[in-house]
Amino acid sequence: MSAGGGPGRLEFFFDYSSPFAYLGSTQVRALARRTGAELVYRPFLLGALFRDIGTPLVPVASFPEPKRRAITRDLHRWAEWWRVPYKFNTHFPLRTVDALRLTLLAPDEVRPDLVDALMAEHWARNRPASRVVLAEVARRLRLDPALLDALDAPETKALLRDATDDAVAREVPGAPTFLVTRPDGSQELYWGQDRLFLVERDLTGA
Repeated sequence: MSAGGGPGRLEFFFDYSSPFAYLGSTQVRALARRTGAELVYRPFLLGALFRDIGTPLVPVASFPEPKRRAITRDLHRWAEWWRVPYKFNTHFPLRTVDALRLTLLAPDEVRPDLVDALMAEHWARNRPASRVVLAEVARRLRLDPALLDALDAPETKALLRDATDDAVAREVPGAPTFLVTRPDGSQELYWGQDRLFLVERDLTGA
């Protein structure tokens, strides 16, 4: 329970294009259960956010080689720490627009399983961000096939634009970002899956 007398709220801002968001996604549901927090998934288009805040569309490509090697090692270290499978996707950078749109269209009760399934396809099984993969996952989760048919609808495109604009307006710096709302209404942003211990501390009022 959070300080203030009740569970807090945890908003998880993510894009399937980020391996760090994948790592965060493997932990966020258990964290919410432990703390009693309401978990809200906030998919957004990371490349569009980077464009709007003045960051390279593929930041790692702009890094010097020693920094890229260090990040690569860290990804494997964190996967080992969390005891989750991980393989850098050879199709990187991933075009995740369709996956994000499907996530926004999916019913609330299915969304966590959809996120977990798509993250695993991309970052544990090295699958591309394709409509073939989307269709396979949708069938596995028994999603309404009409959702796939609606991916190119203007209103669906608007959903993702609005979600990304909201992330920019709320000063989300990248993926994953976690927004904690405490029972008293105060909020705190945490950027990076390596900040999850701070997120849990905040939600428990420690």
